[in-house]
Amino acid sequence: MRSYFHCHTSRYARRKAVWLTLVGSVCAEAAVISFIILFFGMFGSENPTPAPELIIASAAFVTVGLAVCLLAAHSADKKTLRHSRYTYADIQLKFAAVSRYEGEMRINGSNTIFRDLYIIPFSTFDSAVPTEDGRKIVIRGKIRKYSMDSDFLGYHVRGGDVEFDKMWLNVGGFEEIGEAVIPAVFGKPERLCKALAEAKERFDEIPAPRKYVFKEADFIRRRPKKRVMPEDLDYSRSWK
Repeated sequence: MRSYFHCHTSRYARRKAVWLTLVGSVCAEAAVISFIILFFGMFGSENPTPAPELIIASAAFVTVGLAVCLLAAHSADKKTLRHSRYTYADIQLKFAAVSRYEGEMRINGSNTIFRDLYIIPFSTFDSAVPTEDGRKIVIRGKIRKYSMDSDFLGYHVRGGDVEFDKMWLNVGGFEEIGEAVIPAVFGKPERLCKALAEAKERFDEIPAPRKYVFKEADFIRRRPKKRVMPEDLDYSRSWK
C-alpha cells in the first residue's frame, strides 16, 4: 500500500508548452506579415507605406508577445516547484495528512508560503470518494483543517500519530469540518481513495490497549517468613 502521494505537476508543463507555442507562433506570424507589408509597401507601389510606424508597431507587438511567453513560463515553473514541495498526501498508521499549496505573499522582505493542511484521524474517518468528473476527492469524517503560514505546519509522527512542532497546534489553531473537497492532483483519484480505505482497515485491526484493573491486594506487602533453625543443630569447631 502506498503511504505517500506526490502532486502531479505535468499539467503546468503542458500549460507552459501551450503558451509558448501559441503566443510564439502569433508573434512570428505578426513579424512575417509586417515584413511583407513593409517590403511591398516600399517597393511595390508608388506611395510607400510609412516604414517607421510599421516597424515600431510590429516590434511593440512582438515584444508584448515575448513578455507574455516569459511570464507564462515563469508562472508554470513556479507552480511546478511549489506544488512539488508543498502539495502531497501522507498516510500514517493513525492518521492521514493532505497538504495543498495555496499561494505566497511577500512579507517583511521575504516570501511567505501559505497552504492548507487537512489532518484526518482514522478513528473518525468515514469515507473518501472521487466526484463524478474525477477532478476532486471528497473526504468525510472529523477533519482538522489548518490554513496558515507553511513554516508553522511542520509535524512529526510519534507512535503513528501526528505531533506538531508548534505545540499549540495540537489543541487549537484549526477548523473542524465534516467534509473536505480536495483537487485530484495525485494521479488517479481512485488510488488515493483505496489507500485511505486500506489504512482505515489496518487501523481498525490495531488491538485495543489493555486496561489495568486496580487491585488493592497487589499493593499489600507480605511479610517474609522467618527462617527457623533446628534446635539440635550444633556447631563444633576445634582450632587445635
